[in-house]
Amino acid sequence: MKGKLAYALVAAATFAATATGGCTPSQGGVAYYFPLKPGMVWTFRFTGSSGATGELATNNLAQREVLGFNATPQRNSGGDKTYTEFYADDGEGIRHVAIDENDEVESRLNDHSYVIKLPIAAGTSWREMDRTFDGTVYDATTRIESVNDNVSVPAGTFSGCIRIHSTGLASTAKGTARAPGVNSGVRLVAGGEDVSVEDYYWLAPGVGPVKATHQESRGEGMTAQSIGFKLELEQLKR
Repeated sequence: MKGKLAYALVAAATFAATATGGCTPSQGGVAYYFPLKPGMVWTFRFTGSSGATGELATNNLAQREVLGFNATPQRNSGGDKTYTEFYADDGEGIRHVAIDENDEVESRLNDHSYVIKLPIAAGTSWREMDRTFDGTVYDATTRIESVNDNVSVPAGTFSGCIRIHSTGLASTAKGTARAPGVNSGVRLVAGGEDVSVEDYYWLAPGVGPVKATHQESRGEGMTAQSIGFKLELEQLKR
């Protein structure tokens, strides 16, 4: 799922799905839940917390070697931003390998960022790095919460979906981060406002992600601010 609202487009690259309703979890590994097949094009409906709406398109391009991985480039377009992200199955899960926003491939390998990891079961969890709307880096704790959700979106109703939940807490000083409840050894800037981040996304078997939500909250009490978005699958062109 990563400026936002322009930066929210990066999160859209985490989502791929089909336009048919219904599915059953019975076969395949991580690629069964996040298709990397070249030529597929997905369209998502974007709804921002400010009321802004729009469409985001993700196009799987021909696989190529990137940073030692046989990766699938996903070209994303919508709003005023177009960029390409690279994903690969590394045997442990579908990982985010790199991103190209300005005609230069930038590694994401140090983020240890995965869309989904093995085993595909409730309780599987992992730690990764992510970024807020303004680019602040934070530690995220991500977990598979369910493998049997039903999800309804404009493209249809999908069953047997995986629900993945990710939470993090970032300092307003760029580059510093910590995960909730974890002593990461990173010191936060004194007096700085923390930003809490929460993501949910749903992956349908044989389909890919069909829905996602992202929420960031900054400050407390009367000065608290919150921003977020929702993505829902509209259609797929194979």
